[in-house]
Amino acid sequence: MDEGRQKRITFGTLLGVALAACLPTGVTLGDRPFPSPILGLVVFSIVNKLIHSYPSEIRSAPPITLLVLGLVGIVQDSLIWLLASWLGTQLGMGLHVDGLGSALWGGVVVRLATLACLAIPMRKAGQERDA
Repeated sequence: MDEGRQKRITFGTLLGVALAACLPTGVTLGDRPFPSPILGLVVFSIVNKLIHSYPSEIRSAPPITLLVLGLVGIVQDSLIWLLASWLGTQLGMGLHVDGLGSALWGGVVVRLATLACLAIPMRKAGQERDA
C-alpha cells in the first residue's frame, strides 16, 4: 500500500472518530480531550492494518464491491468501537460507547469518513497544478 493511501486512511479514521464523538451517536470521549481520541485512533489503526477491508481503487470499483466492502467495514468498525470502549473502561481513558446500536452508528460514521478521504484524488509528485 502506498504511503499517500495509508495517510488518507489514517486521516479518515481520525476524522471519523472525531465526528462520531461530536455527533449524537452514543459515543463519548470523556472529559479529557487528549488520551481518548488517541486511544480510538490507535485501536482503529491497529485493527485496520491487521484486517484490510478497503477497495484498492475506490473511484473505479464496481458498486457491488463498494457495497460489500462497505457493509463488512461497518461491522468491523462497530466491533472496533466496542473493543475501544472496553479498553477505555479498563484503562480509565473515558472512551465509552452506549451499546451495540451506538457502536453501529459510530462504525457508519468512521467508515464513511474513511471512504470519503480515499475518494479524494491525489496528485502525483511532480504534477503541477493547472493555472
